[in-house]
Amino acid sequence: MTQVGHILTGAAIGVAFLPENKTARWKTVYFIALAVLANAPDLQLPFWGHHRYYYVSHSLFTNSLILFLIICLFACWKKLRLKIGGWSVLAAGSLTWLSHLLLDTFYNQEKGLMMFWPFSEARLCLAIPWFRVVESIPPPITMDHVRIVLIELAFYGSFLVFTILVKMLMIKLHKRNKNLYVE
Repeated sequence: MTQVGHILTGAAIGVAFLPENKTARWKTVYFIALAVLANAPDLQLPFWGHHRYYYVSHSLFTNSLILFLIICLFACWKKLRLKIGGWSVLAAGSLTWLSHLLLDTFYNQEKGLMMFWPFSEARLCLAIPWFRVVESIPPPITMDHVRIVLIELAFYGSFLVFTILVKMLMIKLHKRNKNLYVE
């Protein structure tokens, strides 16, 4: 999988949880943070990322534990939590991070994902045949790389567009209902 699918899914989750009345600068930082969180299990850090793919970095337990600690930090410091946008922003970040694991199961046709490690070595594979992994992108980029990215853009991009349309409809209905009670 490329980062395209993870980022577009994170953006769709971000749209769904986007707080009202935020500045353009705040929204830019919000969506950049979600792009990073969407790729958190793949970040190249010591004892993390693809060199520890089947155990630590793609374990539901490990990722949930880290998220739990982060949420506890924000729960203790109300001022900090309100500064980032409140509970909805924390929910968006958490779901975006965890969505990475689900999305990776769509691509692992041969291996599956050991997302329940250390409690189980079972592998979860929800392979979708047209989703393929880009092994690496050495120059030159091949037509296969382009095809994989275009499929992700089409699939996850349509998910993002759908989320934007639903969010716009919800805002419109909310304003309409609000106006009914004001008059």
